[in-house]
Amino acid sequence: MAQIYKKENGEWAYRVFYRDEFGKRRSVNNSHFKKKSDAQNAAREIEMKKTQVGISQQKENITFDDYFKQWIKTYKAGRFSKSTQTKYDLIQKFVHDSFGNTKLKKVTKFEYQQALDKYAEDHVKTTVAMFNSAIKASLKDALEQQIIHLDFTRNAIISGEKKSKEIKYFEIDEANKLRDYCLKNSNIYKITRYAIALSMATGLRYAEVVGLTWNDIDFDNNTINVNKTYDYKNRTGFKPTKTPSSVRLLDVDIKTMKLMKHLKLEQAALFLKQNYKNTDNLVFINNLHQTPGDAAANKALGVLQNNLKIKKDNHLTFHALRHTHASILFSRGVSLEYVSARLGHSSTLITSKIYIHLLKDQKKHDAKKAVAIFS
Repeated sequence: MAQIYKKENGEWAYRVFYRDEFGKRRSVNNSHFKKKSDAQNAAREIEMKKTQVGISQQKENITFDDYFKQWIKTYKAGRFSKSTQTKYDLIQKFVHDSFGNTKLKKVTKFEYQQALDKYAEDHVKTTVAMFNSAIKASLKDALEQQIIHLDFTRNAIISGEKKSKEIKYFEIDEANKLRDYCLKNSNIYKITRYAIALSMATGLRYAEVVGLTWNDIDFDNNTINVNKTYDYKNRTGFKPTKTPSSVRLLDVDIKTMKLMKHLKLEQAALFLKQNYKNTDNLVFINNLHQTPGDAAANKALGVLQNNLKIKKDNHLTFHALRHTHASILFSRGVSLEYVSARLGHSSTLITSKIYIHLLKDQKKHDAKKAVAIFS
């Protein structure tokens, strides 16, 4: 039974007792009612709620992130395929990144629409619709439990790109031709060729490539420490990596390390002759003491594609070298976990989403190998 009492200031209040999920006796109280009947009516609603679904302050104050996580665990876990699990993991990440510690009951239609619109900026419309549909389904239970009283997904506007951006990369024979040329024909006057060879061997983003300093390259252990980027567009100097997970230590092949050693010696000799001091200790600084921008790198790559008759009618950009690196690793059966870490992704979910088509090809290849074993 609810307790209805009058406070010293003349206002009426109620207190409703309940037991939480651990069996501990707790209470919910409210005051500021001018009439006793108002307090009784409010308490009656709480009592009805307690009878129907139980009261839990923990549920009342649950975050959107925790609620959706619990909803998946309760209603979805173990009831679908691995690919569907990946889908829900992506939605969970969207909820976590977009709303953080925001309580479920505090999420507004406006905030939710903003989050959807932001996600839609670089995702296809069908993905955004799928996310909204799953979240909408989860809120039906939240409404039944009276954690929320408004479905903030209702009438949400779904936008996004019409179709997925197809990742572009060089085929293995094209990549080998391009890499071999750069290994044999790089010099400080054509410094972007060094960058092309390095990115193809490591999967580094362009900002990570030009952000390297000579102390990042360990010639004794054949490793490269990726720990910063360089603002090649505005020339404001070093910047942090794209995400914390982008900071990584990479093992690099002997040929590429020899090429980098050649650049270091060539650069040191030329700068000594020019009486120039490389104060930032930059790796990719040319004979004019400049770090080429990505436009220059893309142009140089286009020239090489023409000269080597590679993708002549469809020039690929420098970023395609990163995709090429990933595609080669997948084609050799390297695990998703390793490729994801090597590329500096924050989770394998991101990697699997970007390279879903390559992973499907690998799965088919693995299936053929499995069948061949028992043939």
